[in-house]
Amino acid sequence: MTGHFPRLRLLVVVLAAVGLHHVHAAPIDQLRYRRPIAVEASAGEELVAVGLDAEVAAVTETGFTDLRVIDGAGHEVSRILRRASVVKMRSVRRSFPAQQPRLKPLPGGGLEIELTIDPEKHPVSIDGFRIETPLRNFEQAVQVQRLDEAGAWKPIGDDTLLFDYSQYMDTRQLDVSWPKAQRAPAGGTWRITVDEPTIEQQSTLSEVVRTLEGSAETSRKEKTIVERQPFRIDSIQAWHVDDAAEVKAADGLEMPIAAFRVEEEPKEKRTRVRVASDRQPITALRLSVADRNFGRPARVEAPQQATRNREVGARPPQILGAARVHRIDLRGISSEALAITIPESRYADYEIVIDNADSPPLDITGVTAVGPAYEVVFLARPGKAYRLAYGAGSTEDGPFAAPQYDTVAIDAALTAGKVPLEGALGAADEVAVEPVERPWLARLFGNPWLIGGTILFLAVLLGFSLFAAAKRLDTKE
Repeated sequence: MTGHFPRLRLLVVVLAAVGLHHVHAAPIDQLRYRRPIAVEASAGEELVAVGLDAEVAAVTETGFTDLRVIDGAGHEVSRILRRASVVKMRSVRRSFPAQQPRLKPLPGGGLEIELTIDPEKHPVSIDGFRIETPLRNFEQAVQVQRLDEAGAWKPIGDDTLLFDYSQYMDTRQLDVSWPKAQRAPAGGTWRITVDEPTIEQQSTLSEVVRTLEGSAETSRKEKTIVERQPFRIDSIQAWHVDDAAEVKAADGLEMPIAAFRVEEEPKEKRTRVRVASDRQPITALRLSVADRNFGRPARVEAPQQATRNREVGARPPQILGAARVHRIDLRGISSEALAITIPESRYADYEIVIDNADSPPLDITGVTAVGPAYEVVFLARPGKAYRLAYGAGSTEDGPFAAPQYDTVAIDAALTAGKVPLEGALGAADEVAVEPVERPWLARLFGNPWLIGGTILFLAVLLGFSLFAAAKRLDTKE
């Protein structure tokens, strides 16, 4: 059997040579496009985020593996790829209890509440007070004043009506506020005046006085019993509103599509909507339909012409997602679902297939693509120019591999909540790309016909050798 091992080793070498056709990192000179990145001038290193638009998506590899950030000298710069973020400002209300309020009843039945806010403990300007009370069904007028530097009481805001209308509706107002233009400095002494701190509630019972002569009633008087109770205050909360930045991933955005075409297939009883995209990331396709009151099964397919190196019709289309699209609008019942969700995809073409059965086709008026936006984030140094390089110029050696960078500084800054500066992409310039000249051995073993023929020949040779060896063993026995 030892004589057959050289043949076996030759087969292993040939099979290993197929591995020469592998993914590789994209050299800069093999990327066809350059776009300048406009960055605000800064005194030090800054995080910069650059959004990837449809022009970039149309010519890049899946996963943006051929995307690079380069400096003015053409050197690669460490970057990360992530879903784009949007910064939204939201109002956050914060409050704290007023400590040790001082109460003073007034001769006319009013009540004054004075309180002092320590500016060291609460170094913010307040926007109002919340007067907590357990009472229901009331109205109460309140005024707020603040002691100024001259020792005079200065009104803050307008008179406010606190109320609770629970007997009619769940409506309740316990806040006293004023415009931001009247914000006073932090801390200070405040006075809250409550006009006539009582409410009148009519009892559900009435007092009845009857006058009798013998067993006969000669007169009757009814008197409504009115219960008076104080305006009880459980606590007073001082509050202020901060504008907080909230960073969220830009997802579920509408993506532009190049075109769509509706084709009816009467024999198959279905409608086929052909959608052409710019290869932007898509997670759903949403139909616009003029009809009402319908429900049809639908699916999204990736046709074979959207798959690289595949002939049309070589295999059945790949079903990316399915759903039942519907719209119901009848006698107050309203429901609509016209989107078909798919895994994140970057095909150039899609097909939406709607099964009509025996119902008439729907009037499709438009298609909207939905998906996430992506951006690259990198560290920009002051005085440096940066460009985005992308677009695989040669795929003879297979797809590009994603680069592996040291991004610890970028990750740490983003984790700490650092919001990157927004970079803007300029117009694209196309550069000449020379085909990569591979070594003759790689070209030789990269020929699929040669590899297939060699493997088949060696397999037959190995089988014949094993058969001959087994026959010799039988003869010896």
